[in-house]
Amino acid sequence: MNNHYSDLKNIFIDGEVFDYINLNKSTTMYNKLVNALDKPLKLILFYGKPGTGKTFLLQKIHNDLKQKKRVIFFPRPFFEEKIFIKALYENIFDEASPDFSNYNDFLVLLEKHITSPQQAIPVLIDEAQLYPRELIEKIRLMADSRLLKFLFTVHKTEQEDVLAKDYFQTRIWETIEIDTASEDEIKIYIEKKLLFHNCFGYLNLFNAKHYKLIAKLTGGNLRSINKLMYKLFEILEYYDEHNPSLVKANALHVKYLEMAGISLGLIHA
Repeated sequence: MNNHYSDLKNIFIDGEVFDYINLNKSTTMYNKLVNALDKPLKLILFYGKPGTGKTFLLQKIHNDLKQKKRVIFFPRPFFEEKIFIKALYENIFDEASPDFSNYNDFLVLLEKHITSPQQAIPVLIDEAQLYPRELIEKIRLMADSRLLKFLFTVHKTEQEDVLAKDYFQTRIWETIEIDTASEDEIKIYIEKKLLFHNCFGYLNLFNAKHYKLIAKLTGGNLRSINKLMYKLFEILEYYDEHNPSLVKANALHVKYLEMAGISLGLIHA
């Protein structure tokens, strides 16, 4: 049986496409990226820890800019040069690609349509850390042609600082890093999610103590916040159906957040 906690739970389903929540951090990053794409830069590096909202921003930038000019977004990695070139051609010309023997043949054709560096086509590449080194090198050479400009988006992890990889570091003209969400931004994120879905009546469920715990458990990682909130409302959904006297509609006992954290392995009981 569906109840109101089922609807709240579904707001935080973590999938490929998320509601874009306009945090101050997101706005700053958005403006930095758009400004960088407007500059005559060949290669831009956008990086941060997984779950910081990088893909959200790329999707929004792509959706906004494509209304004004040609811009390409590759959300998933390529592993072969020919397939990458084929995808570039088909996104640029909206037709089936001929069989190019190498990237130089593609650039010769593209040069006939792009006559100045100001017309260089932006290409947004997500998950660039998964691309083979050889293909990254070919992309760098394509950027040297000034016919295309590339924005690499990569994960920065605890085990490996992506900036230490020389094949990202060399020839990068600008680097932009996105941080995890602060406690205040977590509060704004959750409140805006609820407001966006017209769940005004549930804004008072959370107080400063809840947000402090959410920040501690998730480290400000948006993906982890979504998972924690989904699990929280799943637990409340269960109690509301089987023992509703234990759940108050206008207050949230911190134990339910702790239960969600334990279930996700964020708390070791």
